[in-house]
Amino acid sequence: MTEFSESGSLEFEAAISLAQRFSAHLSILVVGEVPPLPFYGYGAGGAQVWVEESEQRARNLKAAGERIEAMLSTRDISFDVRPRLTSVAGEDEVIARHAIYADLTMMLRPRNGELGTVEKQTIDGALFDSGRPLLVMPDPASSRPIGRHVLVAWNAQREAARALADAMPLIASAETVTLFLVDPKTGVDAHGEEPGADVALLLARHGLRVSVATVEDTGRSVARDILDKAAEVNADLVVMGAYGHSRLRENILGGTTREILETSDIPLFLAH
Repeated sequence: MTEFSESGSLEFEAAISLAQRFSAHLSILVVGEVPPLPFYGYGAGGAQVWVEESEQRARNLKAAGERIEAMLSTRDISFDVRPRLTSVAGEDEVIARHAIYADLTMMLRPRNGELGTVEKQTIDGALFDSGRPLLVMPDPASSRPIGRHVLVAWNAQREAARALADAMPLIASAETVTLFLVDPKTGVDAHGEEPGADVALLLARHGLRVSVATVEDTGRSVARDILDKAAEVNADLVVMGAYGHSRLRENILGGTTREILETSDIPLFLAH
């Protein structure tokens, strides 16, 4: 499922290419926002203006859906387009309700890197409320195929394990997989006696060529370490668990996930 909003342009080629590669069905969720209620209340004039604007937005949303359908009809894929008008506060619920019936949700990272309302609602709905993974593509999306050279950010936590398991269909034919551990701790309650060895063995059993790389605490952010390593190994995809802390804490402090989302020019495969 690909999320789309009229607030920004969406290049569909990455989604179309992925659908063709896996003979998958592509659903486009076209999200439109109803206007906020007038602050001056429900007077006859204000209510009428609100109704007229809502109807116009509904027409615009329908037209956008029809344009997308016309474009996709020229491509050799199975698809459907789903226009949905909702409030800003309800966008995450709409996205979650559709994402839960998809194998994967895709969204474009904003060109300026700043996560806007639509992106935040998509992340909330897709990651926290659907139980499905999220693929975040850079905008503009590269024509380079993804999943050939993969960096897995591994911290031996549930979220990372979930992301790796969900990503297996996408990385099953990878040429190289680099497991990257930032300041790993040894021990049965951490990364084991040899950090990265257990998960490397798991991937090797799936026929993947795996290498393990570690970095000690550099004093920089974990996000920066991950992205620098991804560039070093020429990764076309980063797989990682998202938001190990609560949403509230991540929203206040930022966190590794948010920093990577705002700065990465490499496709990100996230799961929570």
